[in-house]
Amino acid sequence: MRYEKRVLKYFPYSFREYQREAVLFIYNSIKSGYRNIMFHAPTGFGKTPVVLAAVLPYIIRGYSVIWSVRTGNETDRPIEEIKVFVEKLGLKIFALSFRGKRDMCLLAREKFREGVGYDEASFICKNFREKCPYYINLSRMLMLYRIFNKPLMYSEILEKCSKLKICPYFTQRYLIPDADIISFSYNYVLDERVKWSIKPLIDFKKTILVIDEAHNLQNINLNSDKITFRTVENSIREAEEYGFDDIIDILKSIYDRMRQIYTYISRNGLEDIEFDPIDFLHIVDYNTLRSMEQYGQYVRRSRLQEGKRPRSSLYHLSSFLKLVYDNIDVKGIAFIASIDRDNLILEVWDMRSAEILKNVWREFYARIFISGTLNPVEAFAEIVGVSRYRKQIIPSIYERKNILALTLRGISTRGEELSETMAKKYITAIELFIKNFNSNIAIFTASYRIQDELMKNGLLKMIQKYDRKIFIEKRELRGENARKMLDEFKKSAESDTKGILIAPMGGRFAEGSDYPGKTLEGIFLVGIPFDRVTARTRKYLEYYTEIYGKEKGRYYGYILPALRRASQALGRALRSRDDKAILICGDERYLKYLDLLPDYFVKNNFIIKYNKVDNVVEKWVKEKY
Repeated sequence: MRYEKRVLKYFPYSFREYQREAVLFIYNSIKSGYRNIMFHAPTGFGKTPVVLAAVLPYIIRGYSVIWSVRTGNETDRPIEEIKVFVEKLGLKIFALSFRGKRDMCLLAREKFREGVGYDEASFICKNFREKCPYYINLSRMLMLYRIFNKPLMYSEILEKCSKLKICPYFTQRYLIPDADIISFSYNYVLDERVKWSIKPLIDFKKTILVIDEAHNLQNINLNSDKITFRTVENSIREAEEYGFDDIIDILKSIYDRMRQIYTYISRNGLEDIEFDPIDFLHIVDYNTLRSMEQYGQYVRRSRLQEGKRPRSSLYHLSSFLKLVYDNIDVKGIAFIASIDRDNLILEVWDMRSAEILKNVWREFYARIFISGTLNPVEAFAEIVGVSRYRKQIIPSIYERKNILALTLRGISTRGEELSETMAKKYITAIELFIKNFNSNIAIFTASYRIQDELMKNGLLKMIQKYDRKIFIEKRELRGENARKMLDEFKKSAESDTKGILIAPMGGRFAEGSDYPGKTLEGIFLVGIPFDRVTARTRKYLEYYTEIYGKEKGRYYGYILPALRRASQALGRALRSRDDKAILICGDERYLKYLDLLPDYFVKNNFIIKYNKVDNVVEKWVKEKY
């Protein structure tokens, strides 16, 4: 009991249900010699502070923690939390969130106001470092720890360095060896092309690795790249502009071959095919490829000297073809050609996860995998290359009386196309939901294709009858526009005109976005987000079948990913214990996969016909509102 008190004292809040047990489970698992911990807990449980409290005793003993997240935008979350720990507990902990040169290079920001990509920022740094005033100023500074001595988010490091006129990127690097907790995107620990830059700064053998939102590991695509028609067209223009006459005909031959592939796909009404990389390697040999790469580097240097962004399509093309060369016989690497409107995309696609990741985990002292959708844990562990582990599955913390869960019979998105008749049935069910529930609602669809079919058959016209504000996630929606739309949708919860969000499962709004309180109280899933059976899907299943066998391969590669996407979408409406939500799984096939859905849905599930939604919803709303 005494040691339990010593561990639990590092939790800065009042314990909620299951949190005490979770802290002790994680701490004791590592103490007992288990180096892989699977921690499954529902959204809103408080996974971040629980894990931090469990690893703090190890930090105090001299271990470091790397907190890895899916994207750079998520790196600040654990740092924000550790600031609370430091303030409330009086701990001397140094932590930072780390971002790459694209975000942290002041020289690149100064030269190119519109921003640069990662490769461009690295190129600028490499070519100007010795003359960069920010880098020079940093090299003259002593005792950085006196300035940077408390947990810092990357934006705070950037701000401090801007004022001091020193390089933020290398300031981060200099601080890493003294940091107790470092927050990175996955690439810095999983991708060898990036990991080399930080590995000399951290003793991995004395580091606990936390993998946040670990369910994303199945689709990491570490050795992937793509080119388009535009890549080759721009490469030809560069070669003509800079006088690289010896490769112009070769580039034109590459373009002609891509045109042949585009014609084949479009004439046969296909979405994609598996292309033969040999076709391109017959056009360009390895020596020519090296020349292309050198020409691309020359273009980048020339443009940089002219005050232009150091961008070269010729360099990108040579990198892509080199990746093809290096992986042509690698099992688990696929070569996919697909069409996007009038454009052809050639992609080197890395399907491997277990094979690559199992070697990564061995480098660290311990690994903690956390997510709200790890179940079934046994399948997840095998997919990411983990054999011996301990697991803890935290049941849902939500009040059962606050959740209405429905699975609808009589509707399904099964098949290649959504018929007009089935689309009308879906619109009927959605209308019965909307007209009886005056709250913010999300309609998460199985795909953009299903979404388009519903709108073509009158979904928007139907919603407009009920004076609702409509928000649609479209394929071309990006960055700032997406954030603004999400903010407006949330604000609509406080207005008389409630919002209706229409977005695909697996998209930015159905996974990773938070909707606290009343900002989202109703969810309707249109179909199950199975991957459409294309060349890409077939290749993926073929690879998984070869590794895991026919039955398990289909389960791992096709069924589990779809049900995880559906589960992520359902979880958007539940962020705290007291949240209320109506959750509707609009596809009778969900009845086959209830064991793969969150427990809060299964425990509250009612099975009704699609045209009886109004009866159940109306009754529940009267009781709860």
